[in-house]
Amino acid sequence: MRKISELLQAFDEAYPPEGALGFDNVGLLVGRKEKEVSKILLCLDVTSAVIKEAKEIGAELIVSHHPVVFFETKRITDETYTGSLLIELIENKIAAIALHTNFDRAEKGNNDNLARTLGAKEYLAIEDGFATEFDLEKEMDMPAFVSFVKEALGETAIRSVGEGKVKKVIASCGAGINERLILRAKENGAVIVTADVKHNYAEMAKDLGVRLVEPTHYASEWGFAEVIKKYLAEKAADVACFISRHNTNPYG
Repeated sequence: MRKISELLQAFDEAYPPEGALGFDNVGLLVGRKEKEVSKILLCLDVTSAVIKEAKEIGAELIVSHHPVVFFETKRITDETYTGSLLIELIENKIAAIALHTNFDRAEKGNNDNLARTLGAKEYLAIEDGFATEFDLEKEMDMPAFVSFVKEALGETAIRSVGEGKVKKVIASCGAGINERLILRAKENGAVIVTADVKHNYAEMAKDLGVRLVEPTHYASEWGFAEVIKKYLAEKAADVACFISRHNTNPYG
């Protein structure tokens, strides 16, 4: 058994909360710090199915990547989706911790993991750690690269912009694109790999001749649960950790 306060300390060592972006909401979001836990359920998102699974296996704590409480919440009722989830957690005495953008940018976090999954042996951390830049071992044309990304991330569908030969890659997990990244890609002749690309950024990339490959948000971050399970095996071996069966891609 471990107190949640002990687990928080371990998480803070590897994924400092001050590393999260200002809009984010990380750390202990539901529950008491002095609560003792014997089982932890790991997931990307806290959903009703995940909470049900936590109840079934007797997990006293859910550690998710995306925060169950993201925006300011003025009331907790079953009239909203978030309210319903929070009520379920509280009524069943299940605590919730989120490791979000502080995990994305950390060593061995989502962006490091994405770069390695895409074959990077060495890479440069850019955008304050929220993206990486690296060269492929061998040059390939755009259709071949799109297929490579699809296979590496286990995707069933993928969108892309542009054509030509690909050697340099800029990768950013989740919704990582912005104008600076597009301009850097243009300057360096790189292709961008990121998820949740807004229409205006896709148009900007196309207009500037920047190649873009867009997997799903899930595909760029699915490694979260595996990384946290391995970390907790080192830091809290007496606590049983389970990866949720519902840690899945909502698009298929």
